[in-house]
Amino acid sequence: LIGEFTLMRDESYCQLLKQLTANTSSKPDSCQRGWRLLYILTAYHRCSEVLKPFLLKYLQQASRSAGAQYQGIAKACEQNLKKTFLYGGRIVPPNSMELKAMMAGRSSKRQLFLFPGGIERHVKIKTCTVSLEVIEELCYEMGSHTLEAMEEYAIFLVTNRGQNVRPLNKNEYILDVATEAESVDSGYSVWFRRVVWTQPLRFENELCVAMQYNQILPDYRKGLLNVLSHGKVSNQQFHQISKLAALQHRAKDIIYTPSIHELSEYIPAPLFKKQPPQQWVTMATQHMQQVQPLSPHQARAQFLGKIPAQNKHILFSHSSFNTFSVKFH
Repeated sequence: LIGEFTLMRDESYCQLLKQLTANTSSKPDSCQRGWRLLYILTAYHRCSEVLKPFLLKYLQQASRSAGAQYQGIAKACEQNLKKTFLYGGRIVPPNSMELKAMMAGRSSKRQLFLFPGGIERHVKIKTCTVSLEVIEELCYEMGSHTLEAMEEYAIFLVTNRGQNVRPLNKNEYILDVATEAESVDSGYSVWFRRVVWTQPLRFENELCVAMQYNQILPDYRKGLLNVLSHGKVSNQQFHQISKLAALQHRAKDIIYTPSIHELSEYIPAPLFKKQPPQQWVTMATQHMQQVQPLSPHQARAQFLGKIPAQNKHILFSHSSFNTFSVKFH
């Protein structure tokens, strides 16, 4: 009803505040349940601009009064309300599991986010966490602290066994997305990808290097990042390709010389055919001697650094989504 009739929002807030003020109910959990209901309300619906300063003042006093019993949830209500004014408020009603959790005083869950290469990261998602906040947290973990760097990443919802991919708006609430996804596909996943490549590659953070390496690698192996002059491979390019193959091998923490079969996986098929397989083995062997002292992280970093400069302006790494239907809203 509150969602349908906006005038009822202020009425609902006022009724709740009345119940929370000097609550004299004989039921011991009356006030606590009232605060939890207010917590839900502030996550979904904004009050009027007229009531806003008074409501915020009430919440601030409750959260900062010395010895107050409900300081924590009052502060959480204040944060919810501010986010509701900023991002519009939650849209999808909480499912039974989330509602039970909120009424039991639990306001967060751990959500799995998948990086390229199968790297997993769990992020603590609160009732009003939006996509932008998750991007910021994951970027900080990768050592990317600038706004320009963060703008180059996005979160994607993947459903239907990987056949449907939807990029999330940065203002979307993660729990709204999860609730809707669970009703359609209980096996949904959420991916974190770099989608714009204007900022320089960074090599000092291991997670950042692994993420970018795993995202770029499929494109490289398909031959999408190689530029040939009139379809010919120069001697210098043969050595460059061999070095990149050796670095891929070392990135797996392997020190022995790669086999012909392994090299056929490391080298794009159109390029692998440009010279006899044994010649590739000979060249890769020479480079393996150079890369053996490297750690897998250093090998990945060097691989990224040697990708042809003209290809570092990639705007969308389609290798992550080449088999999917990508839906933009």
